[in-house]
Amino acid sequence: MNRRITKVVGCGGVGKGLLFHSPQMETLGRSESRLVTLSDAKDYCKQQIVFYYIAMLLRGRASVYPIGAVGKDGFGSELIEQMKGQGMDVSCMEKSRLLPTMLSICLQYPDKEGCNFTAGNSAAGEVTPDFIRKALEKIGIDEETCLVAVPEIRIDSRVEMMRMGKEKGAFCAISIPAGEARQFEEANIYPYCDLVSVNEEEAQAMTGTGKQGRELARETLSYLQRWQPGIALCVTLGKEGACCARGDCLEWVPAFPAKTVNTTGAGDAFLGAMVGGMALGLPFFKGREERCFGDGILTTAPELAAFCAGLAVESPDSIPEEITKELILSEVEKRGWEQKFFEV
Repeated sequence: MNRRITKVVGCGGVGKGLLFHSPQMETLGRSESRLVTLSDAKDYCKQQIVFYYIAMLLRGRASVYPIGAVGKDGFGSELIEQMKGQGMDVSCMEKSRLLPTMLSICLQYPDKEGCNFTAGNSAAGEVTPDFIRKALEKIGIDEETCLVAVPEIRIDSRVEMMRMGKEKGAFCAISIPAGEARQFEEANIYPYCDLVSVNEEEAQAMTGTGKQGRELARETLSYLQRWQPGIALCVTLGKEGACCARGDCLEWVPAFPAKTVNTTGAGDAFLGAMVGGMALGLPFFKGREERCFGDGILTTAPELAAFCAGLAVESPDSIPEEITKELILSEVEKRGWEQKFFEV
């Protein structure tokens, strides 16, 4: 990021989730009725997951502001208090008088992959471009601000956050869902973005290619550079790790050696820790590739992101509040690794 960051501000869905486990690998059919198991895991919508990691990593270093809306219901009040307890400034979180807090349903298959259904008729629908403008004016954004736009609110609202951020000189990061890739291209969002974080399926949807791995990352970067030559890209590849690219450089980051329990929220953990790491001043590139995670001294924002995403998949909850700086340092010591994540 190469700049001092004093504020991180974001927009996206805030709500509760329900997680169901399917006993069958086959994708649920359009006319199928299937008996599944309701999990007691705690699931949340995307903005709160991403911002948990940002607030955890930047506590005492920068102010963290989520922008969003919940309902005037028990869920909404609970979530706002939870975010406040996680170290976020919730002054731009509003309560709708008419609509309920967002609800998301996740169906997970035996290989731990899954799909989500999120209610579109929720309080998050009130986060309009005007809502975003007023919140950003209230907070006050400038060159020392990082803006993060994540799914589950209106596309035009996310575009407005990126546009206004770029106008004020902020660092702008975004994730692009596969189903919205074409709409974001039509909205001409990429000239306003400094960092794009996507998974393999999302990168394929953006580029319209079936490529994988490094070739997919190169293709996606080339696609984004049509609008923004200096843009940075992260493509997460599950157990294969991640590819990070910018300019003429591409660097593979090994996956954290995790025992997968639940992949829900892993990509959000990666993005949150990536932004948090860059805001801490960690470099984007290491300058060399390691054979496996922890082979060399852990120094970069993508390595911190891979670390947090790996810890996240070992938890049944989409926000594992046990993941703290102290746990990261403990895991480093236990595994005999070296790190410089928190020395900048």
